[in-house]
Amino acid sequence: MPESIRIIGIGNPLMGDDGVGIAAAERLAAMALPEGVEVVDGGTGGLTLLDLMAGADKVILIDAVSMGKAPGAVIRFTPDEVVLAEDESVLSLHESGLPAVFSLGREMNLLPPEVAIFGVEPASVEWRMGLSPEVEAALEELVERVSAEALQR
Repeated sequence: MPESIRIIGIGNPLMGDDGVGIAAAERLAAMALPEGVEVVDGGTGGLTLLDLMAGADKVILIDAVSMGKAPGAVIRFTPDEVVLAEDESVLSLHESGLPAVFSLGREMNLLPPEVAIFGVEPASVEWRMGLSPEVEAALEELVERVSAEALQR
């Protein structure tokens, strides 16, 4: 049986660049992905991510992440790097941020064997539809990097 890989886009498309994870997931879902690769809309994330990750051998999360980089920067990191952040608000734009999700997942032994996070630095998170030009320009690179990660078996 092939490895189970779940790609989860996180975000709120009504909040500008916060919707980048959902936009990337929509593009990935429209692609011909190999058997065993599933794309899921994770909404605004939070602790429901633990349920969405359940049963997968590998999970790839995509989200807008405040990292202090130039808008549109795409960074890959791991749960260990998320947990090391001192200020949880730095790494998530949502209610229960990624550090809380990964901490609880570790404590309850709920994390998949492999998790990768692709964060995109937002230019603007405000009540509006659509991505900023900087984040829109990064979308192709993001989708390429996530699909390449999913194909590594």
